[in-house]
Amino acid sequence: MVKHVVMWKFANPDHAQEAQNALEGMRGKVMTMESLETGLDFQNGPASYQLVLITTHANREQLDAYQADPDHCAVKEVLGDFPAERVVVDFEI
Repeated sequence: MVKHVVMWKFANPDHAQEAQNALEGMRGKVMTMESLETGLDFQNGPASYQLVLITTHANREQLDAYQADPDHCAVKEVLGDFPAERVVVDFEI
């Protein structure tokens, strides 16, 4: 099992909710995901990121397929319109 964790810090904090809606739109469409979670930060501290995405995949190959999935690529385009810092961690569990 693989977990894919992505966090964003948006130049405009109002973009966090729009980005979360776009990410949630992948639910039930991207078949290479076992699960999808998103969350908005409520602390808003100096080290905080505003949005997190956590997906699980059966294996590394499924994670690679997720990266190329057309529904995921469409969401990446939407999020690309929002200037942001982004960090990613992929790990096996």
